[in-house]
Amino acid sequence: MASDAESLADTVGFELVGSDLGCDVESTLNAALVGGAVFPDGTDPLVIFRKTLVSSITDIETHPRGRLFQEFLLKGPYEDSGEIPAELVKQRLSDAETASAITFIYSHMVNCFKGAVTELLATNTCMRLMKRLQRYGQLPSNARLYVGDSVGVHRPSGKGLLKGGDQHILIEEGRSGGDASIAVAGVTEVKSYVPSQIRLREQLDRHLRRAKLGLRVDGVDYPKKKVKVGYGPDRRVLRIFVVPSAWKLPRAFRFENLENGRMLHVELAKPRRDDEITQVGDDEWRITLRWSREALAQAAFEMTFWYMARVGEVIYSKSVPRAWKKMTPSEAGRNAVKMMLYYALLRCCTDREEQRAIALYNSYCFGYALGMNFRSVEGRREMLWIEDLDEIRTAGKTKHGCILR
Repeated sequence: MASDAESLADTVGFELVGSDLGCDVESTLNAALVGGAVFPDGTDPLVIFRKTLVSSITDIETHPRGRLFQEFLLKGPYEDSGEIPAELVKQRLSDAETASAITFIYSHMVNCFKGAVTELLATNTCMRLMKRLQRYGQLPSNARLYVGDSVGVHRPSGKGLLKGGDQHILIEEGRSGGDASIAVAGVTEVKSYVPSQIRLREQLDRHLRRAKLGLRVDGVDYPKKKVKVGYGPDRRVLRIFVVPSAWKLPRAFRFENLENGRMLHVELAKPRRDDEITQVGDDEWRITLRWSREALAQAAFEMTFWYMARVGEVIYSKSVPRAWKKMTPSEAGRNAVKMMLYYALLRCCTDREEQRAIALYNSYCFGYALGMNFRSVEGRREMLWIEDLDEIRTAGKTKHGCILR
């Protein structure tokens, strides 16, 4: 039942993450490639984007709970509250399985896509920083930026590679061939949220310790005796943190009247003018992306909904339920996502489960900016309905006091 990740990725372009953000991802990749950055998936921005998407989908589908997610769309939770009837126990997910599926979607699936987009956005500004340091003589001219899995770390024993930093600045030293060695001049950690500075430093230090085990760089192996951490007489190492901005998505919206109903329009986000590069210590730099944590989360939620709908489309490719006979498999897939999330709300056993299920259902129905941030007076997420938005447009809040925070 799993999707063919490559075939699925080949059906989309940069617009998958939104028109403005998609344009930014494309231009960022173009600029980084022109600057000489090395990617693991070729030299075409669209190919790189699609390969990144394939990697995220594969990560989801090979996860231990990947099959459970598909069962969530196919079988779903029991469609009512109370005890599950004995004859339906094997035909529906248990409450524990439903909770696990919701957690998987809310955390792992969303984070897979969010992290991938953030790492792509970071490439050109890291390249700009590297070029600036080279221009001022603080970094050798032969230093080069390697992105993602173009660099892998040797394991202490056995076959296979460990994941290294999100980006590496490397300098080849000595002659090419068997006598060549590689120097790690810098390492980058990219986050789609804003962790503490201490945690970022700890992660970068861990990447540098791992690098001493040996590296595979763009397909070439360098054993640990051929890997040096640092460059120049002082063995300097650049440490680069990349985090999103803190601005919030607009909560403003309007309705457009159509012949057969109304269409909801949410005000588009306006990102900062440019990424910001700040030196925060000796050989330590912080890059703040022009796109915010909320904007990246919105893109990830939309990517997750797209993927779930496509999986649903595969499930219903031969036939759709009788009640949905007028729907295409694609429409049935999208409808299944929302329906199963609604049923999940009826089966939540804890407040945490319910809040996550509401966040997913609201966001897939009304978009991340409105759905994630519709809150009660006490700050709890609540189910959002069209009538609530009408009340907010009129009075700024619902009759129960809920607002868009």
